[in-house]
Amino acid sequence: MKSLATLCVALIAALSFTAPLVRAEDPPKPGETPKPATKEIVRLTEWPKPADKSQVLTDIERVCKAHIPEMAQQGHEGLLAEGGACVPFVLERYGRERDEAVQKRLFDVLLATTGAEHTRLLAKEFGSKYLPTRTFALWRAAQFPDPELRKDADAAWTRVSKQGDKADTEERYAAALCCASTGSIVGLPGLWDATNTPKEWDKKKNELRAALNGARGKEATAYVLAKLDDKADRKIKVCALRMLAACGDKDSAARVRPFLDDEDNQIRVAAINALRGIIDGDEPIENLSAFEAIELAKKWKSR
Repeated sequence: MKSLATLCVALIAALSFTAPLVRAEDPPKPGETPKPATKEIVRLTEWPKPADKSQVLTDIERVCKAHIPEMAQQGHEGLLAEGGACVPFVLERYGRERDEAVQKRLFDVLLATTGAEHTRLLAKEFGSKYLPTRTFALWRAAQFPDPELRKDADAAWTRVSKQGDKADTEERYAAALCCASTGSIVGLPGLWDATNTPKEWDKKKNELRAALNGARGKEATAYVLAKLDDKADRKIKVCALRMLAACGDKDSAARVRPFLDDEDNQIRVAAINALRGIIDGDEPIENLSAFEAIELAKKWKSR
């Protein structure tokens, strides 16, 4: 067990970092919609120092080797106790690891030990030589919109885009997501390509809404409206309306309203939710029945 003195030294070191105070969202959990900002946090400029580096490395080995479940659990709990101080070491091992089961265990540690205070530090990994590290850093930073990362996110998108068809699909998506979260629209084609079917949107809807809200405005609206053609496939219409809910400006409401009369209930529901996001900034309503959608559409048309 670590001594109180050692823990105090680690705490003092962690609090000694200087960084601007910013408003940030509470960390969203997988499958949950990110909540509005509730507290002031510090965007760290240096990773905290581990109280015991050798113990961190030992715990990483326990998580990776996991000869027995108890070993992996002990390592996991030890790393969580270190918090952000273990992240640089876990990220490096995560990037080098090729065993998918081990990667998953390391991913779970990273998910539990990174948060909004680490976005500036994660940005330093956007150019890592390890693909998994780059992808995680971009994806995780996007969960906590930070406009200060725009230059770094755009650079990551440019680098990935130059690879064309050879680009890793997950890294391309993560870079696009991160760009949107900073207020940049350069990666919107990447988000569209990754989620232009309702099934794919459903898998990633929470992180997409959080990131796209950072890009809300005329430029993002113009990009999505170009997809919203009356003759487009119904799946394309639904996805365009869902994106507008997250990034559309109020002027786009006029283009959305006609879809309230669509006979396809999925399109009608998407239009209702688009207007909820565009006009009131409200979350979408899931699983609306046809009757409920018709009644809500009437109310929206009367507004």
